[in-house]
Amino acid sequence: MDIESLLRPNIRRLQPYSSARHEFAGAARVFLDANENPFDNGLNRYPDPVATPLRQRLAELKGVPPEQVFLGNGSDEAIDLLLRLFCEPRRDAIVVLPPTYGMYEVSAAIADVEVVRVPLLPGFRPDVDAILAQAGDRTRLLFLCRPNNPTGNLFAERQVRQLVENFPGIVVVDEAYIDFCPAASLLPLVDRYPNLVVLQTLSKAWGLAGIRLGMAFAQAPLIGWMNAVKPPYNVNQLTQNAALEA
Repeated sequence: MDIESLLRPNIRRLQPYSSARHEFAGAARVFLDANENPFDNGLNRYPDPVATPLRQRLAELKGVPPEQVFLGNGSDEAIDLLLRLFCEPRRDAIVVLPPTYGMYEVSAAIADVEVVRVPLLPGFRPDVDAILAQAGDRTRLLFLCRPNNPTGNLFAERQVRQLVENFPGIVVVDEAYIDFCPAASLLPLVDRYPNLVVLQTLSKAWGLAGIRLGMAFAQAPLIGWMNAVKPPYNVNQLTQNAALEA
């Protein structure tokens, strides 16, 4: 699947914001571009725009290359950015499987994007045939919460694979609770599927909801686009420090 063809046209033309801190990382000794206080107190400088040390540490922990890791202000930021990347307001749609995490619909409402609801079957199983029947040129994102919030069950991996292989857009697997059953994570599938995004967080099993750190894992081109549309310093220095110490 050609991910770039799914992007909104204005995003494909975008010239992303670039800070001197990012452009001259590892080379510059003195920074005068951002009017920062030069007296070091640990927080006087803007943070690394892509949280490089933290991203490398999490990549090691998760067994993926750093270029497949996006860090955001909670997983909700990643959800919002995916809508900005792929969904044209008042034209495109996302697919959700109620009952599920409510922020998918809230983020879609903010972005003025239609929500297609395909309720879970008895036993809270995804109705794969019904989901694919709703898929078309306008359904750009499919959100699968696994383990599902609020029901707690895991969708079968074979069903998720079927959806990733046949849905004509981006499939987002939200693994906010996967640390309670880590062997079931679908992270190993990222290398195989360019249209798969896996979300994780430090808010649940790690007990760090207050620092607001979410992760998205996908192939490098998609992660590159997420970094292109995020705010320049979306993960603050205190969050980066706390996560590295956890």
